[in-house]
Amino acid sequence: MKKILLTLSLTFGLTQAFACADGGGEDYYYYNLFSQTLSAAPQYSPFLLTMDNPFFDADQNQKNENIQSWQKTLGISYEQAYNLVFKASKQEIDLMIKNGKSSNNNYSFATSDFVKNNKQSLLYLSYSKYLEPYMAFYYIDNGEWSYAVRPEKNVNNLNYKKVLDVLKKSWNAETDKDLKVRYGYQLVRFAHYFHEYNDAINYFKMYVESQGVKSPMYFYALDQKGGAERGLGNYIQANYDFFEVFSHSNDRKLSAYQSMKVTQDLDFEKMLAKAKTNEEKNDLYLLIGYNDFSNPVAAMKNIIANDPNALQARVLFARAINVTERQYLDQNPGGYYWDNSKPEKKPTDLFLPVKTSDFGSYNTTEEENAPQGFQINELITLAKQQAEKTTDKEYWNLSVAYLNLLNKNFSETKNYLAKVNSTSKEFQQQKKVIEILLEIFEQKKITDSFENQIMQKYSSILNYEYPKLSEDEWTYSTTDTQKMNLKNVILDVLANRFYLQGDKGKAFLIHNEITELGSNPSWDIINDLDKLDKKSNKTVFEKYLIDAKVKSDYYDMNDEKLKNIQFKLSDYLSDFRGTLYLGEMKFEQAKKEFEKIDQKYHVSPSSFYSYDYDSRTDKETKTLMTNQFDGYHNISSKIFGYNKIECFNCEEDFVMATPYNSDFSFIKPAMSKLDLTNALIDLVKIGKKKDDSGTKANYLLGNFYYNTTSLGYYRYLLMFDQNNSNGPKYNNYDAEYVKSFDFYYKDFGWNSNYKDNFSISENYLKTALNQTKDRELKAQILFALSKNEQGRFYIATDPVLKKLRENEYENENKILAYKAVNYRTYFKELKQYSDTKSYKETKSNCKYFDYYTSNY
Repeated sequence: MKKILLTLSLTFGLTQAFACADGGGEDYYYYNLFSQTLSAAPQYSPFLLTMDNPFFDADQNQKNENIQSWQKTLGISYEQAYNLVFKASKQEIDLMIKNGKSSNNNYSFATSDFVKNNKQSLLYLSYSKYLEPYMAFYYIDNGEWSYAVRPEKNVNNLNYKKVLDVLKKSWNAETDKDLKVRYGYQLVRFAHYFHEYNDAINYFKMYVESQGVKSPMYFYALDQKGGAERGLGNYIQANYDFFEVFSHSNDRKLSAYQSMKVTQDLDFEKMLAKAKTNEEKNDLYLLIGYNDFSNPVAAMKNIIANDPNALQARVLFARAINVTERQYLDQNPGGYYWDNSKPEKKPTDLFLPVKTSDFGSYNTTEEENAPQGFQINELITLAKQQAEKTTDKEYWNLSVAYLNLLNKNFSETKNYLAKVNSTSKEFQQQKKVIEILLEIFEQKKITDSFENQIMQKYSSILNYEYPKLSEDEWTYSTTDTQKMNLKNVILDVLANRFYLQGDKGKAFLIHNEITELGSNPSWDIINDLDKLDKKSNKTVFEKYLIDAKVKSDYYDMNDEKLKNIQFKLSDYLSDFRGTLYLGEMKFEQAKKEFEKIDQKYHVSPSSFYSYDYDSRTDKETKTLMTNQFDGYHNISSKIFGYNKIECFNCEEDFVMATPYNSDFSFIKPAMSKLDLTNALIDLVKIGKKKDDSGTKANYLLGNFYYNTTSLGYYRYLLMFDQNNSNGPKYNNYDAEYVKSFDFYYKDFGWNSNYKDNFSISENYLKTALNQTKDRELKAQILFALSKNEQGRFYIATDPVLKKLRENEYENENKILAYKAVNYRTYFKELKQYSDTKSYKETKSNCKYFDYYTSNY
């Protein structure tokens, strides 16, 4: 147990190892398993790779250089310096100076000796705190409206000349060069914000540069000078100033880069000619590589040529690894296949991880699949060379190990993992993640023994679920996302292996709850799940899958909680097979399946609250609905009737009519699927008679099979849904809407594979029509046949209609004309029964009835 706990603590202790996966952008659709922050360059962290945000999150461990400078000057801790500079008020500083010490416990370090020795620094801080509320750029909008949020105060609220006089006098009186530079910074900033750009540039030269001190405040002041140069239109000089700030500061890199990006005439290649040192050249190559999303490697090679140990090379390499992850660890490598006019591109290597296109998924265009930038072997070679040349080899050895893992060169992964001996917690955590993935990735075939092994070692990972967020939280923490990412990668690979070795049931259950089978029925999966259910010596992993996935989730509106209904796998499979058999008119086989089921079985609640909002009164009514269809019980006898009107969200009694149900006493008002099957069997037997009862039995059978198509009120019954509310199962998608299952069954319920078959209903109705001479009954049957004929039109694939539907808007009249000629046969015949009560009743319920019976 201790060993398992150690594994989990190492694995789940990762810091910033995974991209946040709580949204729907580019950073969501892949698994980030290699920490970019291993590059150990916190000052460059905003330039690591993200595609959903302008910049990567700043490293929280990156300290403020201004505070570090004060820490050194004042001889206090970083935290004390931070509190003094950013938290202490001007009044508190003034009291320290006046009383010779601080009486505030938060500044207990400000003893009499401290104040005496640092009085000039405190005087500077006092005046800077006076200025700070006004240190905002004075925007001149010329009366035009602007989206920009303007601060309440800005430099224009101060007297320009008076402030300059105070700062200049203070600068002249000061003897400490560091403090002189600080006063100089205030002069440059104040003039810049006041739009006195020439003054700002001159003040930089006179009051900052003249001191020959390249302290952090020098570069803060240079940043302000760059802004003034830009204000004068000196863009090339401004960009060079901003770049100097970028290259020589740690905490101003991002703002300096942003300043460059919004300044005209930015050309990093030209700036290279003016670079004075290798460090500056390396920073420029970093920015060139940063702006080349497809290939940071070329710029990285230039950095390495200058200095193999350069941090900039590690930053670009971290980005390159992240690009590679997006290619090899796509969350859905099979993609979604839409275009039926082109052959689906099939992968040659089916064992995950595999490289998709450089933009994810196999089913992209040839142009998208063309090699982009760099390849994984190039990265591996480069990292190996770095591992030989650099003094700090740990990062490069770990990178080689991980890239070989993605490339499925597992022996190399092991060799280079063995070379990683860093005691750094982050390196040890990353090494552990690679070891776990290596153990999973290596398995070409998952045996019972291996299933038990992974549950023993990684059950905590596999059982992990996101915690419930509080009301004011919208995203999961980095740590929570890390845990879920690792779990999902493991499950993806296991599902992939099961899929390839023919264990389709387990492959399905890894990514889907059992009820997702209802979206896309597959006998292969059903039969394999049946084998799994009957297996006597199930592995711990198989029991875990069944326990986790053989259930039905629903939201309890009363308790406002997500709940689930557990049931036996054998019951669900029998229900599933039986329902499919009903759709195929295999009634005896359906009956055998339903008889196997525990008759208390259900997959959804039979009672729940329905909420109805009235916009006119702004009130919501709550109604308890009882005896509702629960997936098996409470099937209404009205399923054998006909719909008087077209309305799916209307009450059943308002929509459905059942003129002949009472002729068959065996039809119960509310039925289970077994009851329904028995009723269907009896109706089929009676339907063979040549009398009135046979006609009516066939009419009811025809109604049943129409009512369970996507056009029928009870369309949910044979499509494994809970109600008739509109959804993807009722759309009759054509063949171009295809979900690819090349690697596993992830997103199995994404597209439903149901196609209406109106011929079953039509065949029963035609038999009934031929059996009877009763004009009223004939009118009813012909109307039922007319509805089926309309249904066939909606799903018709004949070439004439297909061509017309390519431009449905312009061809609307032609389509209607074609429909009238080819799909109004029964409406035309029905016109002959206009004298019947049935005809007149239908006409009163359907406003388009006259049109249908007159246009053919």
